[in-house]
Amino acid sequence: MFQNLQAQVAVKFNTGMSFSKPGGDLGNVTTKGKAMQLFAEGEVSYHQNFSKNTKFGIRGGVVLGQDYANFLANDRSTELKVAVTSYKARVYPFAYSGDLEDGLEQVLPGKLPLMIEIPVYIGIYSAFNSLHFDYGTASGKILETAYVDEVNFQDATVKRTMKYIGWGFQPQIFQSESKKWNANAVFDFGKYSWTNANGGTSSFKSNHVGFGLQYNF
Repeated sequence: MFQNLQAQVAVKFNTGMSFSKPGGDLGNVTTKGKAMQLFAEGEVSYHQNFSKNTKFGIRGGVVLGQDYANFLANDRSTELKVAVTSYKARVYPFAYSGDLEDGLEQVLPGKLPLMIEIPVYIGIYSAFNSLHFDYGTASGKILETAYVDEVNFQDATVKRTMKYIGWGFQPQIFQSESKKWNANAVFDFGKYSWTNANGGTSSFKSNHVGFGLQYNF
């Protein structure tokens, strides 16, 4: 099955807004701060067709990302400014290396009632070259500083090694005639977690909304 396989390398850059929510021990002492923070990530991926007679396959990649979050102490005296550099492995289980419309035509079921056809089309479209699962590690820096001028607080910084687990959709919204360039939307959902100095566990959810651009070699 895997003889004479065709492969494709691509690079992608995504950016947009990140929305975070604290959890674990962190969630017990803080709440949401500034709602929108910037995120950016670069991805190098490798598409592997299942055989030489098909463009269907699986895509795997590595992702380097930069994420930010902001939380307020429950008493609003201090805030936490979080900066995270992440290193992730990413898998797209439903990948197609050709024109997306051609791939959709091959898998979309035939004549369906309109009210069924629309959600089926949306579901399949959302999965193609879009649905992905992430797992990785991250280096996080957490700065606690005064939230209001009236509070006399000495800034404190801690660094933590974090674990990341996530998934999401990055549906294609444009493809050039040459098939070299793709543009995509980003709807990603993930969580960073780590062990505190006291042995407890903290985490925060990090959800992304944005856009990306991919070049296919």
